[in-house]
Amino acid sequence: MNALLPAFVDRLLQQGRDPAEIPAISLPAPTDWLAPLATRVLSALAIGTPRPACALLAHGYAYLPIPSPDDHVLYLRMAAQSVMTPWPVDAPTIVLTLAGTAALEVYQEPGDIQAGRPQYARSFGAEQVFAVHPGTLCATQGSSDGVQVLATSRALTGTDELAGDEYAALARRARRVLESLPSAMREGRC
Repeated sequence: MNALLPAFVDRLLQQGRDPAEIPAISLPAPTDWLAPLATRVLSALAIGTPRPACALLAHGYAYLPIPSPDDHVLYLRMAAQSVMTPWPVDAPTIVLTLAGTAALEVYQEPGDIQAGRPQYARSFGAEQVFAVHPGTLCATQGSSDGVQVLATSRALTGTDELAGDEYAALARRARRVLESLPSAMREGRC
């Protein structure tokens, strides 16, 4: 796919909602993709530079853009609040959890979201991946120590931009987490 994301992400982004289009993907061991991805994100992320115009807050998360060499839109995603928040998905999206946890709830009907009656609920920890299709009725919640990479084909819109100091604080936090991942994995702590 590109030098930034693991190859399996491209296949997941190309899948449709039809069960026949869901690819049979054997994910490599987490250490085969997590440490290299964390290292590449550190290199690509504009940490220490002025806030990019497309750094934003949306549906409970802060999104820091990651430059991508292809048509995919990439963000480093960190929780901005600690409550389950509806997530309007408008393009195929993959979430790669680098650190912390992410909770995902999927609903059958719009009224189920307000009533808090998910049809499916799951938590994802570090080294886990999930895909969401456009139009899926879902909500997510991230842990305060969570760092994820979100890959999609369409930039996020209709959201609040991050202020410069907010971006700087989040970028520093992301750097600390990402820098600790590869060494922790080599030492067998992850």
